[in-house]
Amino acid sequence: MLLSRIAGASAAVLALLLTACGSQSAADKGSPAGDPITITHAQGETIIDGPAQRIAVLDLGSLDTVQALGASDRVVGVTKGNGLPESLSAFAGDEYTDLGTVVEPDLEAIAELDPDLVIAGFRTASLVEELSRNFAVVDITYDDSLSFYDGVEYSTNIIATALGAEDEAAVRLAEVETAIEDAQAAAPADSTALILMTSGGKVSAQGTESRFRAIHNELGFTPAISDVEADAHGDAISFEAIAEANPDYLFVIDRDAAIGQEGESAEQVLDNELVATTTAWSEGNVVYLDGGRWYIMIHGVDNAVEMMNEAAASF
Repeated sequence: MLLSRIAGASAAVLALLLTACGSQSAADKGSPAGDPITITHAQGETIIDGPAQRIAVLDLGSLDTVQALGASDRVVGVTKGNGLPESLSAFAGDEYTDLGTVVEPDLEAIAELDPDLVIAGFRTASLVEELSRNFAVVDITYDDSLSFYDGVEYSTNIIATALGAEDEAAVRLAEVETAIEDAQAAAPADSTALILMTSGGKVSAQGTESRFRAIHNELGFTPAISDVEADAHGDAISFEAIAEANPDYLFVIDRDAAIGQEGESAEQVLDNELVATTTAWSEGNVVYLDGGRWYIMIHGVDNAVEMMNEAAASF
């Protein structure tokens, strides 16, 4: 697996750097004085001396939440390697160390920063055990069986506990609930939908267990295809199959644009005679979703509000 190979190759370098600068436990790093904070997360418990002040953020959904909770000034490094979504452009400056990509974080850069907290999750979850040998680390990964709101709540509360920002988190989560309710009220009743993701000129269908499942499970759209496999990048689908499914709505995510890769746009990929025969196309119900929000930052607490607002505005 790619991440495990990266972790193995970098372990010696990470250990050497930390030995050179004097490896410290989370309790010895000079975190602000205060009562110890125990943070329960996806891979166990992490204890820090007080609200984290020097944070390395490897997961961009988490970065959205840190920003929403008013703690941007505590961030010292972020994963910029794939580019940053517009809503996180404030972190593009040199004052925030570039920690590589969301899939291949730079372990040497993290070691040089010596943060008092590392926030990981999903794409970087496999590195948590290694990083935890030298840093306080939390993993915001949650199970796909959780509802959209419950997943956002889970990850937000982990971060809020580490920041000492539980009250602000409660306010932000209430905004998520309201946004979901508003989107549900705006969504057309008894409509079918097909969620498509384009990448490298190819198209995949996304089902009720995909990262985009809120469209079906929260907003109430009936799947136009009921047996889409729950693969990380969806189930490959032909234009003929799209035409045969004939959804009332098409929701489309351009993965290449979301991860900063050049390629044929989603609009170009889907502009053909077969897709044009669908009800969604003929009635103008093709919704091109913001890939940064729907593919990268899904569980960010501010991002979740904007996702629901974007969906509601398309109806």
